[in-house]
Amino acid sequence: MANIDPDKVNQAQNILENAQSIAVTLPVDPSVDKVASALSLYLSLSAAGKQVTVACSTRMTVQYNELIGVDKISTVLTGSSGRNLVISFPYQEGSIEKVSYNIENDKFNLVIEPREGFPTITQEMMKYSSSGGNIDAIVTVGCSQLEELGNLYSNNQDLYNGKQIINLDNASNNNNFAKINIVDTSAISISELMNDFINQLGLNMEPDIATNLLAGLTSATDNFSSGEVTASTFETAANLLKQGARKKQIRKSSQAFVPQMKQPAAPTAPIAKSQKTPFGLKTSPTPQTDQSQQSGQRGKFQPPQFQRTQQQPGSDFQQQKPPVREAGKSPETPPDWLKPKIYKGSTLI
Repeated sequence: MANIDPDKVNQAQNILENAQSIAVTLPVDPSVDKVASALSLYLSLSAAGKQVTVACSTRMTVQYNELIGVDKISTVLTGSSGRNLVISFPYQEGSIEKVSYNIENDKFNLVIEPREGFPTITQEMMKYSSSGGNIDAIVTVGCSQLEELGNLYSNNQDLYNGKQIINLDNASNNNNFAKINIVDTSAISISELMNDFINQLGLNMEPDIATNLLAGLTSATDNFSSGEVTASTFETAANLLKQGARKKQIRKSSQAFVPQMKQPAAPTAPIAKSQKTPFGLKTSPTPQTDQSQQSGQRGKFQPPQFQRTQQQPGSDFQQQKPPVREAGKSPETPPDWLKPKIYKGSTLI
C-alpha cells in the first residue's frame, strides 16, 4: 500500500470537488504505468460527473491500445468552454504547399493544398477539438517538473499560472512544484499510488478502472518479477482483481522481436593425414571422396586399413616371440629354489 498523507488527500479532495473542469496531464513519452494511472483517474472523475480532459504531448502508440479509454487522450490541453477550434490531421514534413481561406455564401472555407508528390488530405484524417478554455484544476501524473509536460506546458503557460495543481508521482527527483504534492518514493508504481488515491477520495472503483490499474502495475513490475515487488504489491493486485479487474497482455514496445536464425556453416572436406599408431604401425591416408559419395556412405562403419611397415635392421623395436617349450618336458626350476634365503648386507636399520 502507498504511503499517502491523509491531510494532502483531504486538500486534493476539496480542490477536485470545487472544480468544474479538470485536466489530467502526462509527461512526454510516458510509460504504460503512467498512462494507465492517468486514464484511471480520468474515468473515476468522469463517473463522478466532472468535466475532465486527459492530455499528453506524445501520441499514443500500439503499446497502449489495451488500456481502456486510451482514445480519449488528446495532444492539446483544452477546458470545458474552449473558444478556439483546433483542426488536426497527420502531417509529414514538407507535405503542405499552402494554407488559405475564402468566404463564399456566408461560409468560411479553409483550404489546405498538399504539395505535389504527397498524399491527399481526406476527411477521415481530420480531428476536431477546442482550446483556450477555462481549467479549474490540473493533475499531473508521473511528472517530476512542469517542463516534462512538453507542449502541454510550453504552449499553455498562462493556464498554469495561479491554477491549483495536484502532483502525483513516485520519483525521488520530483521537485514538488505543485500546491498539493502527493509523492511516495516507496511505491513501486504510480498505479499502486493511484489505486490508494482513488480509494481515499471515495471515488468508485469500477472494473474498467481496476483493469487499467492492474495493467499498469503488471507493466511496472515486469509481470511481478521485479526484485522490488513486495507483499503490498500482491495485496494491491488482489484487491484490484476483487474489484473486477481483467488481465490484459500489455506490449513492452510497438515493434515485435523477430529472432534471427544463424545459417549452419558449410561442411569442409577433411584433410588427409598420416596417422601415427602404436607399435610402429602406420595407417594409410584416407582417400578424398566427393559430397555425394560421402552422403551415400554416411552411417556405415568402415574399419581402418592398416599397412604394416618393413622393420629396418638396427631399429629400436624388435618383435619378441614367446619361448616354445618342448612337449612332455616339465619346466626347469633354479637349483636353489627350495633353499632358504638369507639376506646379507651392511646396512643397519
